[in-house]
Amino acid sequence: MSSVASKILLSLVVETAIVAWLGVRWLELSLGAGVALAWGVMLLVRTALTILSFALSEAYRGERSPSARIGIGGWVRLLCAEVWAVLRVFFVLHPFEPWLNRAEPQAVTNDMPTILVHGFFSNGGFWWGIKRYLHRHGIRNLYTVNLEPQFADIDELARQLEARVDQVCRATGHNTVILVGHSMGGLVCRAYIQHLEGARQTAKLVTIGTPHHGTVHACVLPGRNLRQMRPGSGWLDALNRGWTSIRLPTACAYSCHDEIVAPQDSGALAGTRNIPLAGIGHLEMAFSARIRGFLLREIELA
Repeated sequence: MSSVASKILLSLVVETAIVAWLGVRWLELSLGAGVALAWGVMLLVRTALTILSFALSEAYRGERSPSARIGIGGWVRLLCAEVWAVLRVFFVLHPFEPWLNRAEPQAVTNDMPTILVHGFFSNGGFWWGIKRYLHRHGIRNLYTVNLEPQFADIDELARQLEARVDQVCRATGHNTVILVGHSMGGLVCRAYIQHLEGARQTAKLVTIGTPHHGTVHACVLPGRNLRQMRPGSGWLDALNRGWTSIRLPTACAYSCHDEIVAPQDSGALAGTRNIPLAGIGHLEMAFSARIRGFLLREIELA
């Protein structure tokens, strides 16, 4: 089990146990009612955090065209969809990743392998629904990677990706792979390509919701990778200057309403094909039909 999965699963158990015990001890609830109270509190806390994230992202939002406006109804839908995504990702996909991704795909030699790279404080479980969708539409050789520890230097995480690329190439008999990165995962892919000569083994790069120019949310917590993702960081500036010499097919999709990447147009990367979308939250990308369709088209075109 990955350390991220085990920590998330342990935190859910501990949260449930503490709140349930308080309910039984101080409110004289039954055990079942105490557990229900615990899950209700956990839902409220995550909903509140999501609302705060949206508020912060709006305070630092990027340029948004009139066509990207979604109205009050759109904001309600966006918030509800993102809270639902948060619950599915952190209560199911992340803690149970070892079981969801327990089997490696059977190598198909005529299909170029695709490696799906997760973002900050995440793991390969994020991609479970997307993998199933792509597989149903004929995309084989889909692989994930678990990058740890969660606060590590992005260049260190890139070295882990390098090892994974080598492993996948040996398993499939291919010399190159398609890299797909969500959020910080896109920066890990770029660090691999630019700092570790990964362009030789990369046929195409696709990013979704990646803070190519940083995000103000990275200023809230400590951590080496978070410092690297702060707007104007020396690491990001150097990475973006170096990108001008890279000649690699690249597509970047980002949401104009992303509550984690702010300003939202940080998801665009100069010299690449940028696809702005509206009304999609950061974690909702794991379930969005538009994101899935975008990834399917990009992989098919590689």
